[in-house]
Amino acid sequence: QKPDVIVVGSGIAGLSASIAAAEKGASVLLLERFHGGGTTALSGGIIYAGGGTQQQKEAGYDDTPENMFAYLRQEIGDVVQEKTLRRFCDESPGMIQWLEKHGARFKGALSPYKTSYPNTQHYLYFSGSEKAYPYSSLAKPAPRGHRMVHDGFSGAGIAKALLDGARRLGVQIVPASKVEKILLAKDSSVRGAEYLALANSASKLAKHEKLTNRALKYQITLLPIAGWLHNRASKIFERNAQFAAAEAPAVILAAGGFSYSPEMRRKYLPDFQGVTPLGTPADDGSGIMLGVAVGGSTSHMGCMSTWRFLYPPSALLEGVVVANQGERVGAEDVYGALLTEKMMRNHQSQGFAIYDSTQWAKAKKQLPAQVPPVLKLQRYHWLYWDHKKARSLENLAKKFGISPQGLRQTVDAY
Repeated sequence: QKPDVIVVGSGIAGLSASIAAAEKGASVLLLERFHGGGTTALSGGIIYAGGGTQQQKEAGYDDTPENMFAYLRQEIGDVVQEKTLRRFCDESPGMIQWLEKHGARFKGALSPYKTSYPNTQHYLYFSGSEKAYPYSSLAKPAPRGHRMVHDGFSGAGIAKALLDGARRLGVQIVPASKVEKILLAKDSSVRGAEYLALANSASKLAKHEKLTNRALKYQITLLPIAGWLHNRASKIFERNAQFAAAEAPAVILAAGGFSYSPEMRRKYLPDFQGVTPLGTPADDGSGIMLGVAVGGSTSHMGCMSTWRFLYPPSALLEGVVVANQGERVGAEDVYGALLTEKMMRNHQSQGFAIYDSTQWAKAKKQLPAQVPPVLKLQRYHWLYWDHKKARSLENLAKKFGISPQGLRQTVDAY
């Protein structure tokens, strides 16, 4: 049966689009490169929401859409049009309710300290630069990071909830399928998509799913193992996938970014070649190029999420981050990706976090309670092994190979 809409990709964007269309009575064909969830399933599962969500109210914060807009307008610059951003802020509380309607769960348990990812006691936190200067002077700080209630990284929980919700609404999901072309009519209107799929071989599909799911378990922590497993799955797909086509008057592209495309990264992000890619091998830019091929436009292709969060423990915000000449990189209490972007673009991708013995001891004391299990091993490595120390700033600077005079001037000023 000819669907009303084809959705490409089953991360949170594709799943939300599929569910929203199905709720309005549309028949939906969802084409998924792997087996459901996309990069969302690997993520922390943090939904940025505000404007007066129930969880914010439970935590004692009376956020408003206007206050949320005032903050985000400064944070994101011109990336999103004003009318789109305003609609996002106005509809934000309803977005959380909509996700809950489809199986997601959230709580108003607020993290009492600055963190990059809350532990299993806290599910609401200040996830951006809301408390940092100058943002705190432009909008009243409010916690807007809503973590889904789920063990480990919560993205897997959100992906499962929405996958289940899509299936309940009758969305037809075709796993292990790769869209090759968007079909256009003579008047340039969309009329469908051509794709490759493993749908005709149950045994090959099952083997592909097993290898892919195993690979995704190692995607964040052990990339070489993940890559080897993905390569095996890719060979199964290449040898057995068959051509298919579907007609529909609308196609929604939600197929991820291009962090796993070396060619596109060299073209658009030449200074970010050493950054470990976030996502899955399906984030190869193919979805973007599908849109470009039928007349779509792109913007902000030179932007990439790259970060080295200092916190938690929150005591690590009390030091100073400097570059090669000892100059300060930026405010340490801003969102981790913002600080790192300044380091990447303005300081040859290198920075050093400087602390005194009191701050270091405080961070060690905070580590057991503040750091979630998924980050504990890394933080123990930092605080007990992977660092340098000296009895003076000048000697510490020499160990790092940075300017002693510059470091002394920065610390004295700071």
